[in-house]
Amino acid sequence: MAELPTGIALEVATPLGKELSVETESVQVPSAAGQFGVLAGHVPLLAALKPGILTYKQEGKQLRAAVGGGYAEAGAGRVRLITEFFMRPEDVDLEDAQKDRAAAEAHLKELKATTEEVAYRDAERALQWAEARIELAGSASN
Repeated sequence: MAELPTGIALEVATPLGKELSVETESVQVPSAAGQFGVLAGHVPLLAALKPGILTYKQEGKQLRAAVGGGYAEAGAGRVRLITEFFMRPEDVDLEDAQKDRAAAEAHLKELKATTEEVAYRDAERALQWAEARIELAGSASN
């Protein structure tokens, strides 16, 4: 029987290229169905991402980043995210994120679309991305 890996290779790619490639101890991923965690030896999994906070542990230290929508693939020794956005805490401009949240909230109020229509889902995703950046900026100041 093959030995299970002891760590997890975490990779994050966006349309701009590979944003993150690290060895981790654990990973928490924001999926469309809710947050899920991955440890070494995880069963294969494919999930849709929603904008939120990616958390990973390296050398006992908890690290965080904001990710946009996309897909996550997890396995025994690897987690790969393909996402539209990726941002580290030090890269967040809190004022811009707050403006983006206000604009997204206003846009959602203006829409006469149902929750099933594409325009509404796009506006909701923009709001989630702004909120993820605001949350990340808040955790960076703690």
